[in-house]
Amino acid sequence: MEASIETARAEGPRPGGGRRIDLAISGFVFVVALVSYLRTMRPTFGWGDSSELITAAYHLGVGHSPGYPTWMLIAYPFAHLPVGDVAFRVNFMTALLGAVGVALLYFVYRIISGSRIAAAVAALCFGLSATFWDITTEAEVYTLHVCLAAVIMLMVLRWRSTRSERLLYLSAWLIGVSLGNHALTALMIPAIIYLVWAERGWRFFTARRALGAAGLFLLGISVYAYLPIRGVADPPPHLNNPHGLGDLWKQLTAPGAQSAMFGRGVMVALLKARYYVLFGPLVEFGQAGAALAVVGLVLLLVRDRRLAIFLLLIGLLDVAYSVNFDIFDIYIYYLPLYMVVAGFIAVGAAGALALGAALLDRLPRGAVSRGPALRYGPVTALLLALPFLQFTGHLQEVDGSQDYSSERFARAVFRQVEPDSMILADWWTIAPLGYLKYIEGERPDVTMFAGPSIYDDEEFADLVQEDFLRRYPAVYFVEKLTYRAEFMEEHWWLVPEGPVSRVVMERPEAGSLLADIPAAPIARFGDEVGLVRVEMEGGELRPGETLGFTLYWTPLPGYRGEPLQAILLLQEEERAAGTGRIWQESNLLGHDLYPLDRWRPGEVLREQHFIYVGDVVSGGEYQLILRVRERGKSACLSSDRPVSADSRRDYLVARVRVGEPGALSTREGGGSATAPVGP
Repeated sequence: MEASIETARAEGPRPGGGRRIDLAISGFVFVVALVSYLRTMRPTFGWGDSSELITAAYHLGVGHSPGYPTWMLIAYPFAHLPVGDVAFRVNFMTALLGAVGVALLYFVYRIISGSRIAAAVAALCFGLSATFWDITTEAEVYTLHVCLAAVIMLMVLRWRSTRSERLLYLSAWLIGVSLGNHALTALMIPAIIYLVWAERGWRFFTARRALGAAGLFLLGISVYAYLPIRGVADPPPHLNNPHGLGDLWKQLTAPGAQSAMFGRGVMVALLKARYYVLFGPLVEFGQAGAALAVVGLVLLLVRDRRLAIFLLLIGLLDVAYSVNFDIFDIYIYYLPLYMVVAGFIAVGAAGALALGAALLDRLPRGAVSRGPALRYGPVTALLLALPFLQFTGHLQEVDGSQDYSSERFARAVFRQVEPDSMILADWWTIAPLGYLKYIEGERPDVTMFAGPSIYDDEEFADLVQEDFLRRYPAVYFVEKLTYRAEFMEEHWWLVPEGPVSRVVMERPEAGSLLADIPAAPIARFGDEVGLVRVEMEGGELRPGETLGFTLYWTPLPGYRGEPLQAILLLQEEERAAGTGRIWQESNLLGHDLYPLDRWRPGEVLREQHFIYVGDVVSGGEYQLILRVRERGKSACLSSDRPVSADSRRDYLVARVRVGEPGALSTREGGGSATAPVGP
């Protein structure tokens, strides 16, 4: 076998108690990572996968395809710890597994680089990279994937030096178990086969060894028997439970994911590969880290070509797979690539330590001490600056410690919707609702369907048939990541009501939308429409709550019967163009429920709105601005009472005070102030 990089010790002679030193350094890496992750951990349940996984783990349920049985079995006991709420427990597990994964990678990089210092620097660089740190802040499956992948790599690299076949058999079993957590593990198999072949040749792959490894692999992947067992029990959140062989096959093969594969063409895939290979390391590790990785790759190709190819295969196969997968969070799938890049950083750092020591050795004797502290200290300090710079550079970007947006949204929805109603939502928004319903017991009367998450158009159309929707006294629709709103709008009316839209299946009688008040406009927009009155709830707009207000309109003599669009903006008074806006809504007058081509002078149309600000915003005073334009046109009608001479189109409806929950507020109306109206 070629000489391993293990023989190139960058930090000089190995001190005694080598194993204890390695354990101490890995413990230091673990503590630094865990403290960083807990500092930025989200305080509650998140959007999409986060809430869905927490809810499923609490009830020993099934996650979205392919189900994640390994993660569920590990998360279940964490979800029932007698500390904090359920979301905190599982979020903590994610952070803990992230720190364990980084500590395990220290041992992998120790073998690859032969240097304790370099391995610690590389492990911290990976642990504080933007992508990995970000996924440690809330419940996710990827930190467990990194843990299992690190153990698999460690076993294979230990086999390389010890030739203990037991390690290969354990690796085969662990690969199966890891596939029960995430399919990315499969990308390691070709690299492992290559390394075994390069070290021992094809004759090593005897029938006995192959059958033994295959048997242990199947034993590991048999964790998927969990899916039909728990599917029969039908635990919450009731989104993915297989109830037959057909459901089980869909769960395992993920038809929705298949539709996102190989759909953008070769050139798009090549451009994405170019970005992630060339610029991904710069984003994750900075210029110095990326430069060290390039140096480390070159050094490893020279010193240990087999090991270099093994790592390159893991990284490049990951890129080849991920660039052909068109999902919004695909950036997370490049974690194996970044694990490999961090390995090259370890080799580059070891080379830098060796170079620094060699340069100091060239100084005249007596000029400097020959002790290890001075020989390796300066370069060590420079190397440790890399993870420190990553910490300071990525902290604000990944910090979720104040992110309550998903909880605010879910609680606002459940306060808003009527009893016994039905909510159609995509998985991103339905998951936090499921957490409140199935873990905290809120709104058991509400029925929820992940309708927009259905990838097949015909299946979605079958779900939202009118006879089905009419079983519920009220139906609501909300989506953030899918594109079913267009379908819904083609069949029914969607009336925005704060965080949700009400689905109206039958146009109400025109008279029910008209108000019996004088048609005396307080503001005119062009010669087509006038604003008659503004009614607004008292109190203050608080993040996560809904503020209702009603506008009353009347046609002017110049109205031509064309649909008119009202645009409402809540924005800071002193702002640059396009900034300071915290809420916006655009709809046809009367939400298109009133037939505007039959709207006559003297009639007053009632139009209700709900402001919802779900995310944390800066407290203070904001302007509620109104604009009007004809549908399909970009130019807005001029207002006869504009906010300023510079914005003839903008009419000030009200000044709205935004504050923290529990505080008071005041509002100053720009039109006629009347009694508040409720939602």
